Amino acid sequence: MTVNENDIQTDGSQPGSMVVKQGGNPMRTVVYIFLILFLVVATGAIVLGTFTAITTVRGVGNAADSVLDPVSDLVRKLTINSTPVILPNPVVIVEEINSLARLETQEYSFQDILQVERNQDALWGAFGESLLFVAYGDVIAGVDLAKMLPEDLQVVSPTEIVVRLPEPEILISALDNQRSYVADRDRGLLASVDADLETMVRQQAESRMLEAALADDILEQAGDEAQIFIGTFLGELGFTEIVFTEAAPQIVTPEIPELPKGFVTTPVAPILVTPTP
Repeated sequence: MTVNENDIQTDGSQPGSMVVKQGGNPMRTVVYIFLILFLVVATGAIVLGTFTAITTVRGVGNAADSVLDPVSDLVRKLTINSTPVILPNPVVIVEEINSLARLETQEYSFQDILQVERNQDALWGAFGESLLFVAYGDVIAGVDLAKMLPEDLQVVSPTEIVVRLPEPEILISALDNQRSYVADRDRGLLASVDADLETMVRQQAESRMLEAALADDILEQAGDEAQIFIGTFLGELGFTEIVFTEAAPQIVTPEIPELPKGFVTTPVAPILVTPTP
């Protein structure tokens, strides 16, 4: 620092001592003050600008969300999540039915008395022979489920199925040899024993027995009972609507509910599962 001679004064109180008076520059002080104020104002402006920018960005984001939210909600409302259709495998069901094999559903019990004669007109029956036979037997009808094919069954939905059963048939028709017997046998004085006479009367008894069973609608009853049995069997697999048909079931596409106008869905292929009886 440069000392000006005019700024040096001698203090008379103490000999040899001196006081140095520093002279200030007013313009420099003013410049410092304005510089400080400028920095303060500039810092405040930067802070205020940053705050305003952040607020503006948040406002724009909120506004965009408020605009997009109704659209998103509308899309969610108009979109229906498609649920996969789970269908039992018809081939497996048919195999389970085939394992039941011959389903005997109706029985007809027969009892009759038959008489056969031969050569009764010659010489007042001298060469003739007659036989009285008491016949007992049973006729059993049903359905041979082993004949059922995969195309005889169509799964429409998880609860609906269409079935064509094999035609009912006579499974057993036979006399009961333990109970059937010859009640009387008579031959003329000149007649020889005809060994085929009893065989013939047995054949007649079996024929009459079958005719009587058919006249009693044994086949229709057997078909009805078979439907009841298979209906119960399929009901245990979860089917509640079982349709029996005489023709081959048509291939049915699983029903898809009709959607209101404007709704959309994505179809899903049916899933086949193996039923457990």
